[in-house]
Parts: sequence; structure tokens; C-alpha cells
Amino acid sequence: MSWGWGRGPAEPPPEVSVADLMSDEDASKIVIDVREPMETAEGAIDGAWLVPLGQIESVVHELADDANVYLVCRSGNRSAYAAQLLAAAGKRGVKNVAGGMIAWVRAGYPIAD
Repeated sequence: MSWGWGRGPAEPPPEVSVADLMSDEDASKIVIDVREPMETAEGAIDGAWLVPLGQIESVVHELADDANVYLVCRSGNRSAYAAQLLAAAGKRGVKNVAGGMIAWVRAGYPIAD
């Protein structure tokens, strides 16, 4: 799918665990949840930007090219796609959170209402 704003093929962004996200103490990190609103109504990671996958283009210009960005969804599939889109747009600090919110909840990490 060509969105017209990518810079072409990019290396796939790294995949990290929920533990990696939880342990990242970088105060400037950004978590972007690409689930749909009805999914995020069940809870999300505190402070996450709620940007459905179909709207991910809307945040591209808000992110520095080297911003520390974690992408999350329900299982890690949609967020992997979003991470690839952002990487193709020149964002070098994006990471996909493997297992998504399923893994986050299973690990017992907190969720915000």
C-alpha cells in the first residue's frame, strides 16, 4: 500500500517485548496504540497516543526522525505494519511491541481506563 508519504523501502523496525517497553525509562518515549476506539475503550497503556492504524499518517509530522517510538496494538500485527509505515517515512526510532496489549495484560502491567 502506498500512502504517498513514505521514502521507500526501509529495514523492518525492531520488535521488542512488553518488558523492554516497561523498562524504558526515557521520559521522552512515545507509545502509539493503533487499535480502534472501541478496543482502546477496554484500556490502554497510560500516556499512549491513541491513533487508529488508518490514521497513522496524521502523526508522521509530529515525530522527530529519531524519536523513541513504540507501536502497540492488540497482538502486535497491526503495530508491526504501522512501524513499517513510519520507518518508510524516515522515522528511525520506531519499534514494534511484540504480543501487543495481549502480552501487556498477561505480564500484569497496568492499563489506564
